Amino acid sequence: MSNDAIQRLIYSAALKLDAEDFKGFMRECGDEFKYSIRAYSPELGQDMVWLEHGHKGMQDLFAMLPQHVRIKGRFKRHVSVYFVDRDEGGRARAHSSVLLVHTDPEGNSRLFAAGQYEDVIETAGDTPRLLERVVRLETRELGPGVHVPV
Repeated sequence: MSNDAIQRLIYSAALKLDAEDFKGFMRECGDEFKYSIRAYSPELGQDMVWLEHGHKGMQDLFAMLPQHVRIKGRFKRHVSVYFVDRDEGGRARAHSSVLLVHTDPEGNSRLFAAGQYEDVIETAGDTPRLLERVVRLETRELGPGVHVPV
């Protein structure tokens, strides 16, 4: 499987999250998919885990989104893949930068969050699938009403 196919998977997953096509995003993921959002706290001297779910937990999160009070507006992800490394077991590790831009209902856009994706990708089949995504945020103040994964 080419690095282009892996990069297309990462970009496609971002576009699906931008469009809030959560079922489409989950189709990009393997059955044992794990997702977490972490931010390093210099005050604590360690990572804070803000979200951690497996495949079923992510499906449940997406199913409950209509019941949540959410920040109004849309999000856009700007993703840049830095590199893709391969291992012997049919998996790849990709490291990407991600910027999350929020546009409010009045059309005002601002940088909402900055961080990195650390992805583990299954490459043994015909189509690459996300097996794990760790989002490492630099931003530590997101405010209330953010329930959509970065």
